[in-house]
Amino acid sequence: MAQKSGLRLLAGHARISAAITVALLAAGCSAPNPNTVAGQSEIAGQKCQLCLVENPGDGAPCYQICMQRLEDQEAYTKAYHH
Repeated sequence: MAQKSGLRLLAGHARISAAITVALLAAGCSAPNPNTVAGQSEIAGQKCQLCLVENPGDGAPCYQICMQRLEDQEAYTKAYHH
């Protein structure tokens, strides 16, 4: 009896581990390609968002980063020029 519940528990852990592994692989494969224009644009957007989060209330460090894309200019304006 104890052996069956132990096997079920082990199988449950194996399923969870497999699901986590698949999710991590999918996330790694979906990263933007820095060698393409679209990938470079997406990376620039991520840099702007990160800068806005890391510098609340102080837009000076983010200005150059966030002026690279139109979408980021809007986010910068909302964050610092209410």
